[in-house]
Amino acid sequence: MFKEKVIILTTILVGASLLRFIPHPPNFTPIIAIGIISVTLFEKKHLQFGFPLIIMIVTDFFIGFHSLIPFVYGSIILASLTGFILKQKSSIINGIGASLLSSIIFFIISNLGVWILSSTYPKNVLGLYQCYIAAIPFFHNTVASTSIIVVGILIIDKYVINRINDIHKKYIKLSN
Repeated sequence: MFKEKVIILTTILVGASLLRFIPHPPNFTPIIAIGIISVTLFEKKHLQFGFPLIIMIVTDFFIGFHSLIPFVYGSIILASLTGFILKQKSSIINGIGASLLSSIIFFIISNLGVWILSSTYPKNVLGLYQCYIAAIPFFHNTVASTSIIVVGILIIDKYVINRINDIHKKYIKLSN
């Protein structure tokens, strides 16, 4: 059943990645959640961190590449590390915690990139402060989208996939 679970959840993750193409509020995307779930789902490191990056590269090919890519992709990799929290103990509370922590990581690193690469803010502590303050209105979208998708997938895993697994076991038991 583990193989079927991986296939089902991978299909959900790919489907969620298509949300990047639908008009959405700024920073309301599934990619950080995909990174978190990839770490919990896959055993191999190249899949844990490569899966969300491949999705980003493919979707950015259509949406457009930009100068912040090293900061955005790097922050997604680091934010995905919070998936190890869920890998140890999968729960709704840990899912919300991992979503919040990963959103903070993404916020800090991506906006550091905005400050470094943009000419909008002076290159001093005050400019960095201004950059982070200006980014606050977008933070709730990151937290909301990441939390909704992570918790949604955890619920699907716990209640739907596990229920299908139970039915499958009973069917096999009855047929023997």
